[in-house]
Formats: sequence, structure tokens, C-alpha cells
Amino acid sequence: MNKWQSSVVIVLVIVGLIVGLKVHMAPKKVEINLQTARARGNPDARVKIVEYVDFQCPACAFGIQYLKTLFEQHPNDLYLQVRYFPLTGMHRHAMISAMYSECAARQGKFWELDDLMIPQQGQWEQLINPEPVFQSMASQVGMNIDQLNSCLASDDARKVINDEKSLGQSLGIKSTPTYFINKKMVVGTKSLQEEMKTYFPGN
Repeated sequence: MNKWQSSVVIVLVIVGLIVGLKVHMAPKKVEINLQTARARGNPDARVKIVEYVDFQCPACAFGIQYLKTLFEQHPNDLYLQVRYFPLTGMHRHAMISAMYSECAARQGKFWELDDLMIPQQGQWEQLINPEPVFQSMASQVGMNIDQLNSCLASDDARKVINDEKSLGQSLGIKSTPTYFINKKMVVGTKSLQEEMKTYFPGN
């Protein structure tokens, strides 16, 4: 190996060390499984629920709170997955609230944001622009705001929401909230409560 070849090898080794160090020092990104980011409970539970929601729908808000109470009482017996069904023709903030929820899911913060957004639905639904409120909620739950805004500006989150709504329509969904409880379609919160009483008579 001549002097020139030796110099090239040394340079390549140094470059490799620098690149390796940068990779090692770079902040690790947490990969979020989007199928489970909007799910909670025991995957092996005897009661599995798929919930199609519009976050501006008052009945949806009631159903979410009702199921949250059931989860507190029966944590091992329930598994819930939330899917989007924004009624954009009826609720002007249906899509933007779904977008914030989906972007929260991508940071592993879906339920944390949900726990702020749903109880305050009566306030933000009256606003012309609810985004300052949603941004504040996102900060409260520790979301990365730069990542959030990048997500909101992309078409990917909107596509996920629209695809889930299309899937719901193909299953016969026309209104929210609609639930599939152990694969049985249940429409509305009154029917939800009646169905859940068959599994949990005391509730």
C-alpha cells in the first residue's frame, strides 16, 4: 500500500467514525404503531369494541366518557379501538379535531389529548377557530409542537381519517357514535349502554 492509498484509508476511517458517532448521538425516534396508538385495554379481553367517532358529536363525547368509566371498573375485561368518522357536513370542527387526534396518536399521546378534548367539547365547538385551544392542549400533554404542526400540514393524517371513514361507510355506518362490540354493530349511546349491560349487569 503506497502513501496515497494509506491516506485514503485513514480519511475513510475518520469519516466512518464521525458518521457513526452522529448516528449514535442522534435522538432516538419512538416508533408508534398506529393500530395500537388509538387502542386501550386488554387485547385478550372478553369484550372488544371498535368505536367510530366524530369528536364534535355530543353523543360521542357521552359514549367516550361512559366507556372510560367502564374501563376504570373493568380494566381487564375491555379492549377498545377508536376509528374516525367525521361528519363534516354537520360539524364544522369534525375534521380538525380528528386531525389533532391523529397527530397526537403519532406521538403516542392520543388518550392524553382525548382526556382534555372531550370534556371541553362544549367550549371549543362554539369557537370559530378551535386550533389555539387544541394547540394549548397539545402543549399540556407534552406533545412536540413542531412535529404536530408538520403532521397537520401533511396530507397523510387526513388520508388516514378519510380512509377510516370510507371503511366505516362500507360497513354500513351512517351516524356516530357507532360501535362494533364483539363484531356486533351497535348504534348510539343508548344501545351501547344496553349492550354493555349484557356483559356487565351492574353497570
